[in-house]
Amino acid sequence: MLVQEIIKLGDITDEEKRLSLLLAIHCAPVLSGIKAANMVTVTQNEYIGIKYILKGTDISCHFLKAGNNRGLLYLYREKELISYLHLKEIAIFLEKYGYLPNNLDVMLGHLTKRMDSYCNGEIVFPHEIGVFLEYPLADVTGFLENKGKDFIYSGYWKVYHDVPETVRRFTQYDTVRYRMVRAVTSGRNIQEIMEGSASWRNL
Repeated sequence: MLVQEIIKLGDITDEEKRLSLLLAIHCAPVLSGIKAANMVTVTQNEYIGIKYILKGTDISCHFLKAGNNRGLLYLYREKELISYLHLKEIAIFLEKYGYLPNNLDVMLGHLTKRMDSYCNGEIVFPHEIGVFLEYPLADVTGFLENKGKDFIYSGYWKVYHDVPETVRRFTQYDTVRYRMVRAVTSGRNIQEIMEGSASWRNL
């Protein structure tokens, strides 16, 4: 079903519905409240449209330019993200890359600078971004140490540790994505879906 919905993205003439479906496909876990952050590639105009759709919700947006007119739109729940980034082991890891866990805006500003440096060919891709997406630290460090190879499982990210728990999380993400896509295609808007998705957090 999901493949069919992705194909529909190109056929939808209503821009708000098209962007809502884009969010449902790529960002359902953060919209439903079971994940601190997600990311989706968008154009500048799509970014403006998504900000309008999410206005009045507790989802924040940060645009990371990735070249030309496109970029990575970072969607996050501020309270949950701050709590995660301030975990001791996460803070120690991020300090190696110049992040100081004192202010989220400052941290996102530093991430933006590192993304800009990557786009300008000055550094390799800042893979610590996985932490900002609430990937388990063991998987982020495993990816860096193995240069993306020798993972033991793969889904929303490459897995190097605790496969059973990660599979459970992936299944949960798949479930909320399926439900959110179905809700959007049935005519409900994102804010209505978010308000009714509280029960999904216990899947």
